[in-house]
Formats: sequence, structure tokens, C-alpha cells
Amino acid sequence: MMKKILFAAIPPILLSQAIAAEVDVSKKSICHQQAVSAGKRAYIQVLEPTMEQRLQNSILIKQTPEEGEVTLTDKQNTQYYGTFIMGAQKQPFTGILDTGSSNIWTPENNCSTPGCQGKEKFNPNLSSSFLTCGQELSIQYGTGSIQGYVGYDTVTFGDITVTNQGIGLASQLSDDFQNSPFDGIFGLAYKSIASDQVTPWMDNAVAQGLIPKAIFSFYLSNTPANGTGRLIIGEPDPDYYQGEITWHSLQTLETGDPVDYYYNIAFDSIAVNNDSIPLTCQHQGHCRAIVDSGTSLIVGPANDIASIQNALNINPDCSNLHEQPNLVFTIGGTRYTVPPEFYVVKQVDWWGQEQCTAGLAPGNQDFWIFGDAFMRGFYVVFDKTDSRVAFARLAERLGDPRELRKLFTSHPMLTSGLTKQ
Repeated sequence: MMKKILFAAIPPILLSQAIAAEVDVSKKSICHQQAVSAGKRAYIQVLEPTMEQRLQNSILIKQTPEEGEVTLTDKQNTQYYGTFIMGAQKQPFTGILDTGSSNIWTPENNCSTPGCQGKEKFNPNLSSSFLTCGQELSIQYGTGSIQGYVGYDTVTFGDITVTNQGIGLASQLSDDFQNSPFDGIFGLAYKSIASDQVTPWMDNAVAQGLIPKAIFSFYLSNTPANGTGRLIIGEPDPDYYQGEITWHSLQTLETGDPVDYYYNIAFDSIAVNNDSIPLTCQHQGHCRAIVDSGTSLIVGPANDIASIQNALNINPDCSNLHEQPNLVFTIGGTRYTVPPEFYVVKQVDWWGQEQCTAGLAPGNQDFWIFGDAFMRGFYVVFDKTDSRVAFARLAERLGDPRELRKLFTSHPMLTSGLTKQ
């Protein structure tokens, strides 16, 4: 059974395998609700420092989030993270809002290792609602490690407060985390892949009567750092999409997998404009893909990714970006077109020069991951309760992707110097 996630990004990155250790559980009643997991495999990314880009007073969409909305910070179109609040002291943290994992974790106040420097840290002694069950957390990475424990406290997300939410508190972070621009991770997938079988926040929100169903959706902005991206809790918001929403039922990823695992879908084909790409998974009738907000790129089998790359001709200086073909994904008979302005990752190097590369990466598995480079082209809805995902066209006023890119690259506030995190 496959138990791993991937946070992918354009180089430089560090990818390291992690295995969560088994833990002891105390006799406290809340702890009895949590079964000890057999462990989980994960891949974590750490990015080098990048330019801090700021775009204010955007008129694309509403700037102030409403209840049930979380504003997303767009880090050069490779990471999207938002804010959640923990404990009685209402301390804010930033975290990758990740549909490819299920746990929430942040650094703990006693963490003094270099990896914790510059991050917000949670102090359980200041929270009257905090409870620990003695569950140790030990995660070893190929290039570093996390040591800590599991506690329970209130967690507010989108102005909705869940009580007795399981959280991971890292007392040690290795040096590899020094450059990550976020404090932790906020997992949005299923309990079946949660370390220590901690109940995910969305599930608790439903159980506590705070929301009727575990439904949420993403609009991933295409203009980094403008603060207009959103995660929306509840029914789809028509302010962000137009036309019909097309639903796709979750599928098993591998033989024996449960459906409620990752957000797995079956898809038919991938084409470059009208030219279909032969896929190694098609001998099974359909291919499988995880729709994952915690993965920066579109990840697939190495040979398939190479075939797509060979059909593209992207100049590193971005000079022929608009000449690139569309990528067309057919899912359940519905064609979803991703233009180059969405799937090409545009970054600015230390010297202020634009660099473009296809948002594609080879993986070592026979399934695909439809990450941010795919999701950015649509309004994407996740329905945990009914085990399905959906895609819809972006709202008209969000603009043509070319115009969004033009706004991003020409705004005078984006030509200021680099800020090292």
C-alpha cells in the first residue's frame, strides 16, 4: 500500500523520506480516541530563500476574507500557505495547506535548533486549553529530522474554532528547515494516512457541528504575493468560478487501497494541444492521479514527463512563454485545458532576471500528482464527505492568465531588492 506524499518544487530543493515513530498513548479520555498508527511515509521540501514580492491594492477579487475563507500567500507560484490560530492565547501560524497529508504541526517554544529560527513557536504553558497525552513524535529525514510530541488544543481556521484538535509540536528541527518560508503544515487529507491516527481538523469540525459537511475549495492565484488566493470552507463560492462544476469520484490508487486515502482520481489522457501523449499507465485502462495542493508541480512517471517536455520548447529567459502549447487533461471524458501561463513556473533569480521552466517533474511511481501547476488553472473543490473532487472554470473577472502575468511582472513594487527570509 502506497503511503507517501511529495512536496515538489523547482530546484534547489531537498527531498527526504520520513517515517513517523510509533508512540505510547496515555489513559486520558481524549487520548483513547486516537489509535496508534503503524507509521507514515512522507516527502518534505525545503526551499532556498527567494525574493519577497508584494503586490497591494489588487482589484482582482475581494481583499478581506469572509468567515470560512483563508487568505493564501503565493510564494512564486510554487508554495501556497495560509494562517491558522492555535491555543487559548490565539497564536497565529503559517502552514502549507496540504491535501496530500493529514496532520497539523508547528515548532514548540523550547525548540532552539537552527531549523526553528525565524519561525513562530507554540507555547503550551500559555494555553489553558492545552492537553498532552504523552505521544512522542520522531520523524527522521534523509537530510534532517524532527523530534517532538503530539498535543491537543483549540485550532481556528477560517474563523472556525475546533476544540481538542490533535497537533504535532516539534521540539527539534534540523538545519534543513531554516529556509522554509512557513512555520508548519496544515493537513487536509483523510485520517487513514494521519500519523498516530490523529483526527484531521475538517473531520472534527463536522463532528463538533461547526460545518455540515467536510467540503473546501481552492483558488490558487497566478500573481505571487498579492494575497488574493483563497481556501474556502463550505459550499463552492460563485465569486471564484463560472459555469458548471464537474465532479469526479475518488478512486483507489493501488490495489487494496481505500478510496478515502488521498484525493485520488482516474483520468483518461494528456495531450499537448491536440497531440496525445502515450502514457505508461494506460495499459490499465485509466491512469491515476492525486490532486495535491502541497505539491508544486505536475509529477508523473519519468518517461511520460520526458515525452511532454520534448513537445515543449521553453526559453529559460521566458521570451517565448506565450508561444508554448496548452496541456489538455481529459478526466472522465471532460477536457481540462491548462495554458502555459499556468503550468510554466516563472521565478526571479538573485540578479532580478526572470527564469521560466515547465512545472513538470519525473517521479518514481506509476501514478501522477496534479499539483499547483495544474490546480492553478481551475477552481478546485474537495468533498471529503462524499469522496469526490471537482473542477470549474475560473471566474471571468480573475482575468486572462496572460494579463495576470503582465500585472505581476510589470508592477513597480515587484522590482525592489531581494529579502532573505
